[in-house]
Order: sequence, then C-alpha cells, then structure tokens
Amino acid sequence: MMWQQQALQALQKAFEWMETSEDAKPILQQAYFQNRWFEEEQVRKAIAQWRVSLSDDEISAWLQRYEWPEQKHNTHLGVIMAGNVPLVGLHDLVVGVLSGYRVSAKLASDDAILPKALLTKAAEFDGVWLAQISFVEQLKSLEVAIATGSNNSARYFSAYFKHIPHVIRNHRNGLAVLSGQETTEDFIAMGRDVFDYYGLGCRNITHLLVPEGYDFTPLFQCWDIHYADIQHHNKYINNFQYHRAMLLMNLDPHIDTGYVIAKENEALYAPVGMLHYSFYQNMDQVASKLKAWEAQLQCVVSSVEGIGAMPFGQAQCTMLGDYADGLDTVQWLLDQSAHR
Repeated sequence: MMWQQQALQALQKAFEWMETSEDAKPILQQAYFQNRWFEEEQVRKAIAQWRVSLSDDEISAWLQRYEWPEQKHNTHLGVIMAGNVPLVGLHDLVVGVLSGYRVSAKLASDDAILPKALLTKAAEFDGVWLAQISFVEQLKSLEVAIATGSNNSARYFSAYFKHIPHVIRNHRNGLAVLSGQETTEDFIAMGRDVFDYYGLGCRNITHLLVPEGYDFTPLFQCWDIHYADIQHHNKYINNFQYHRAMLLMNLDPHIDTGYVIAKENEALYAPVGMLHYSFYQNMDQVASKLKAWEAQLQCVVSSVEGIGAMPFGQAQCTMLGDYADGLDTVQWLLDQSAHR
C-alpha cells in the first residue's frame, strides 16, 4: 500500500471519530464558542462532505491520477489557511503532506480548533499527520507557499512570497444561471448553494443570472418554506438588517423576503444576507458574462447545458479532486518538487 493511501485512511478514521464519537462533541462546542458562525449543524455538514470524499473508492480513484513521491522530500511548504467555512483550509494541508512536503500551517483565527483536533486524531492512526505538519504563528524559511485570503491580503501575500513559488487565492464567489424552467426541487437544491454556511464560502451563490422579465415569486415562495429559518441566526440576521437599512435609507429598489435581500446589481459578489441579480436576453450574453467574471468565479450552478455548470445543490459538495480557483494543487506541488 502507498503511504499516501495509508495516510488518507487515517484521515478517514479521524473524520469518522469526529462525526460519531461523544468525545468529539466538546471540540465542536469549542469551535462554536470561538466562531459563532460555526454552529454544530454547519460543522457537521462540512465533516459529512469530507467523509464522502474520503470513501475508499474516491481515495483510490484520486490517488491513481498522479505520480506520488515514494518518499517524503521535506521541501518546506507554508500554508496560510482561510477560516470562513469549517475546515475549508484542510485540503491544502492534506495535498501538501501527500506530495511529500514538510508543512508549516498558519491557522485562521476563525477556524483554529477543528483542523488541529482532526489531524491530532488522524496521527493516532498514522503519525505522518503530526510528523509532517507544524502549526505556527509565523511562516519562516519557506521554499513554497500557498496562501488564501481577501483581495487585500492576497496582494500582500503576493509581495511577501514573491521570491519563492507560490499560489495566492483571493475572494471568489458562485453564480447561478436560471432559465425560468426550474422545478421546485431545483429551487430547494439551489437554496443549499446560497444558504449553506450562511453564504460565507467562496463557493456560495451570490449572484443570480436570470432571463429578462424573470418572475422571482415561485423561487422565494419555495425558499420561504425551506430556508426562512436562517433569520433566527443572530449574526446572519444582523448582516441582513444592516444591508436592508442602508438600502432603505438610500431609497434603493430591492426585493425583501425577510431573510434575504435580492437587488439588481451587475456585481458578482453580494454581502451576507443579500443576493445580486442581473438579466440576460440570450445565451450569448450568458457566455459573455461568464467570460467577464472568469477570474472572480469559483463555481457555476445551473440546469442549462453547455455552459460548464454543475447541478443545483452541488456547489459545496467538493471531492478530493475539486481544486480551488481551477488550479490542480497536487500537480502544481509535484511540479515544484520535481524542479528542485
């Protein structure tokens, strides 16, 4: 058995422990006390998706795609992790270790508990997870870097790591392209793309691209039934009420459902509690907008064929081979070590 497969199986067992063991519950509570966006239901959603991606079949299929190093080469990789969604930065640590690197990780202050607890448990099954990873406050003497942050911090990271090979990720968002022929099931599924993790993820849908004259009534009537409870989350509704107040003060036209605001705006990004929408007349316009937004897009969901979209409800359902910003991080890391 490849040591990478053994390591992933250890990670699989750690996720199983975090999902099923009573001993893991205090860790989920600590994560929530540190970050009130990380309600247990949201954390368990992230854990469940990781468990799907770490099935034996998925591990085997993913490992077969690459020529992995037989030994650890210990090139020093630094990873600056995001913390907007539970465990969102873990993938970079995993691929760094499996690619043979010695990894120094700077945890996000908003997600400092879950990754450390999970990898500590994984190390009980395979010591590689603690032998190859150090959690640090300052990244020093790096040879390769991967950093994720806001658009502002991304500019700083690019300058800071300019002397070494690096991947810098900034803010991206998701887009839904609607045809007007969507079913109730489509609306429910798209609601997960919008509201999972309270819309904080780079894969959350923040913009709806809709045909001219689109009637939003069926969509919002469906969401009223299935997603209006999101208004009971204190931090979410504070965001919603703030943006509603600003729109009302400015007499800015918008649709107010009581739990999400929809506003016509050409910007792809919309803040928490809001959705932007814009209209199209034909598929050429859709293609043009997709091209214009290319550098800001993390994913597209739609039932429209031929635009490279994933099905509704799949935006947050990432697998091992789904890479942020469309860059195959594994191959990039393998290439960097081959050049040394």
